[in-house]
Amino acid sequence: MNHKIKILTCHVDLVKLRIPLFLFISTFIIYYITSGGTTPYNYFVYLADAFLHGRLYLTEHPSWLSELVPVNGKYYVIYPPMPALVILPFVAFRGIAFDQTLGSILIGSLNSVLVYMLVKKFFFEDNKRANVIALWMAILFSFGTIYWYLASVGSSWYFAHVTAVFFLFWALNEVFGKRRPLLIGILLGAAYWSRLPIIFSILFFLLMLRDEWSNGIGEYVKSSKKNYILSVFKFSLGVGIFVCLNFLYNYLRFGSISDMAYYLQPGMMNEPWTREGLFNLIYIPSHLEILLFKGPLFLSTFPYIQPSWAGMAIWMTTPAFIFALKSPRDKITLACWSAIIPVALLVMSHGGTGFTQFGYRYAMDFYPFLLILTLRGMALNWYHKLFIGISILINLWGVLWINKFGWVGW
Repeated sequence: MNHKIKILTCHVDLVKLRIPLFLFISTFIIYYITSGGTTPYNYFVYLADAFLHGRLYLTEHPSWLSELVPVNGKYYVIYPPMPALVILPFVAFRGIAFDQTLGSILIGSLNSVLVYMLVKKFFFEDNKRANVIALWMAILFSFGTIYWYLASVGSSWYFAHVTAVFFLFWALNEVFGKRRPLLIGILLGAAYWSRLPIIFSILFFLLMLRDEWSNGIGEYVKSSKKNYILSVFKFSLGVGIFVCLNFLYNYLRFGSISDMAYYLQPGMMNEPWTREGLFNLIYIPSHLEILLFKGPLFLSTFPYIQPSWAGMAIWMTTPAFIFALKSPRDKITLACWSAIIPVALLVMSHGGTGFTQFGYRYAMDFYPFLLILTLRGMALNWYHKLFIGISILINLWGVLWINKFGWVGW
């Protein structure tokens, strides 16, 4: 009897893994065949190789890697190092020949699984409807947002987004799952060490840790003050590990704990887009113009319409996001906006608006929270599916036009 129970349990586990495995493999294949090929902007491959040789710096300055900080014959990568740590095992095996784009596609494909797992946590029962909605939302994020383009290219700027979102979705799975505060803090810290602005989503986690999540939308059990303080302490410890690591990383490189790499890059502060400093509120209107209003380019000749490197409005690249505005007015919605608004304000006060991109890539720093709002604003009726389908077609257009045909301009 026990033997039969074990076989049945094993069969059930395999059935549960079937959809996530299908998602991972399908996403990997589609990302791979729609990729534009190996990116030359593989800063993180070189940085991972430096780590493996006990260095924090590069010993050479390849001509195609322009954003390096030279200090006494050493060349420091500007960006936070978490993406390099993620691909460290692959670089250990392949050296600097490792394809960073392939690493981006791999991590990007895992994210489709994390989205599927996250959405299922919003339902009381693991039934067919929960599986269907989770699958639709995983497809929406993986193929109906600019994440498809970012993951399929894998240049260091994009790979940083891909890695950050991976850890952020993992953290969200923990928030709506087992709720281990220390692990949540560590995962948020890892996302922060991929994309620094993500640390400004911290209020979301502090709000969500206040009450106990009870497997269902809007279901809570009030946590005691003592338990909450303990949870915040553990969470802060997890985040603090990476904040301190970042301080140490900066100090060992530049003799200061502050994030000053961009300021030290030769010529950076003389660029027209940093005329008012690297961060300034005066830059926000330029970002808002792209985020809300920028459209594609219309031509008088074939192909008549093409993406703009300057970006495109978020509702144009993912029309399904409009349903985020219908999310119920409750704690989860408040918590999501408490993450989206501070992160958005920070990235929009940056001197650059994302430069070469499909859509507005800086918004990827808060896309996971926007996806939760979209999920909760949908009942997955026929018109919801229609909007998801349109979102997929738009992003297919962007990926193919840029990666395969080079039909893109300013």
